[in-house]
Amino acid sequence: MTNPKQSQPTKVVYVGPNLTRGRLLRYRVFIGGLPTHLDEEFQKCPNLKKLFVDVENLNKAEIEIMTAGTPLNKYFAEAAALNKED
Repeated sequence: MTNPKQSQPTKVVYVGPNLTRGRLLRYRVFIGGLPTHLDEEFQKCPNLKKLFVDVENLNKAEIEIMTAGTPLNKYFAEAAALNKED
């Protein structure tokens, strides 16, 4: 017997800041992994990928983003800097 959860595609939610020109919006859910239309942004800011978390971990990620000095807090600031480059 197979586990129905295993057959479902991975769902991740983006917890970083909105990126200008509508490139990426906070809390957008992606099914099946990271979006490929952001490859250029991923090259500029590799830690942007770390702002995509499993939907089940959204609350934990939000707390970490608001806590100064945590990795997600730093990644959020790096992603926000992408808006300044535009």
